[in-house]
Amino acid sequence: MEWSSVVSAISSAAPILGSLFGPAGTAVGALAGSGIKLAARALGVEPTQTAVAEAIAADPQAALKLAQYEMDHKLELEKLEIQLRSIELADIQGARIMRIESEKATGKRDINLYVLAWVIVTGFFGLMVLLLKVPVPEDQNGVIFMLFGSLSTGFGQVLAYFFGSSAGSQAKSEQISKLGESLRK
Repeated sequence: MEWSSVVSAISSAAPILGSLFGPAGTAVGALAGSGIKLAARALGVEPTQTAVAEAIAADPQAALKLAQYEMDHKLELEKLEIQLRSIELADIQGARIMRIESEKATGKRDINLYVLAWVIVTGFFGLMVLLLKVPVPEDQNGVIFMLFGSLSTGFGQVLAYFFGSSAGSQAKSEQISKLGESLRK
């Protein structure tokens, strides 16, 4: 079972716990490690990706165990989710501040940022057109769609960097902030 399928199964049964893994299980570092540890604890297995994946594949009650664990530890999981969102927002803010400071110090724009953004956007739309017009050979499906997935992720990041969060993301951020304030009280 692929790890993205495992994360999808966790997210279906326990959405807050699943959110600790990020989109398609891309979160890295301490929070993803915490997610693995918590999922493993809920399933009663060793805290490794392999053990969690095997437990989900083998145990028909795995979804129920994950949902029960989430209900029992909801506050702890929400605190971890707030940490994850804070890290993501700090990363975006840090990139913007770095660009502004660099432009102030040098007096000119960093052309590399814009070139990279245009390469990603052009590649994304170019590959979309290519996929619509040219049949993909069966033996190349995986490689092409992996490239498309990477370009899609990059395209989303370019949009988020240059245009900020969507209204839905902003509303979610406000809810997370309110939750964080209520936890501090």
